[in-house]
Amino acid sequence: MSVSRRLTNDMKTAAVCLLICVMAGQALAAAPKPRLTKPPVGLVAARDFERSGLARVSFDARTKEVSLTHGNVRLLMVVGLHTARLNGIVVRIPAPATVMGGRAMLPAGFVLKALGLSDSELTPINEVGTAQGESRVHGRVLYAGRPLPGAVLRLVQAEDFTFVPGMRARADAAGRYAFAELPEGLYRVYAYVGDNPGYFNRVTAVIRVGPRAVTAPDIHMGRALRPNDPPRGALITPGREMLFTWSVCPHAAEYHLSVIDPSTNEEIFSTVSTSPWAVVPLSRMTPGHQYEWRVIAVDAAGAFLGGSPGSGAEAWMFSLALDQ
Repeated sequence: MSVSRRLTNDMKTAAVCLLICVMAGQALAAAPKPRLTKPPVGLVAARDFERSGLARVSFDARTKEVSLTHGNVRLLMVVGLHTARLNGIVVRIPAPATVMGGRAMLPAGFVLKALGLSDSELTPINEVGTAQGESRVHGRVLYAGRPLPGAVLRLVQAEDFTFVPGMRARADAAGRYAFAELPEGLYRVYAYVGDNPGYFNRVTAVIRVGPRAVTAPDIHMGRALRPNDPPRGALITPGREMLFTWSVCPHAAEYHLSVIDPSTNEEIFSTVSTSPWAVVPLSRMTPGHQYEWRVIAVDAAGAFLGGSPGSGAEAWMFSLALDQ
């Protein structure tokens, strides 16, 4: 084969390759490209991210937590908080999630950026700032001077005692608990009877949260005792005396019992017992009159361990029947 013919064949081959490349390029250009819609301005309903196929979304209406997952990235936001957790790392957010018309609303730009869905107009995910300092409250919850594992604590606003969304902790085996990622402000730690059946409400003094960790005062829990005899609202037959009994308070060394005339708040009778019962003389009481009885349990050092309900709860009341 001549040199000229070989060159001609090579040129044809090159032309065919070039044509294939051009056609392939045209096909790629014509193929639809995955494209991210520009982030909406302001807040967007959490479910819209799921409807758009951008993330799996779940919302817990009770805890106010919103979870978004895209691939191996998980973002957890709590309504009202200016921080979020991105794969477990605390990050600041420009605006908190909120609830509008029963729907969880999220800052769209931040969510897209955090999930790694941002386009060139958004800051890369690794530039999401972490929370500065350690806005954290930690402390201990005790009963009878010992750790109380499993006790539930909540963070509340200092002035009106409203629960801070998402701020609920459970004490560990050492009685320790912690709240993290807190906006600066004034708070209290609250042991709520609804979370801890059988115990009294307990609340700390005001805690000022800033950029550093704060240790809350120890919370000493008290057991709510129950009356056995007489039960609440009982009508007692007049007599010389009666045995009053109540539930046991663990670790109690003494029980202080008193009978009160609620009309005058006068103490009619009082005694101290080392057991959960005491003999009460009825001769000092007036038939047809109503009385309240109270019990306080203390340890060997005289520290409060529990007792009958305090202010705002149902008192232990009984009445002395009229003489026949």
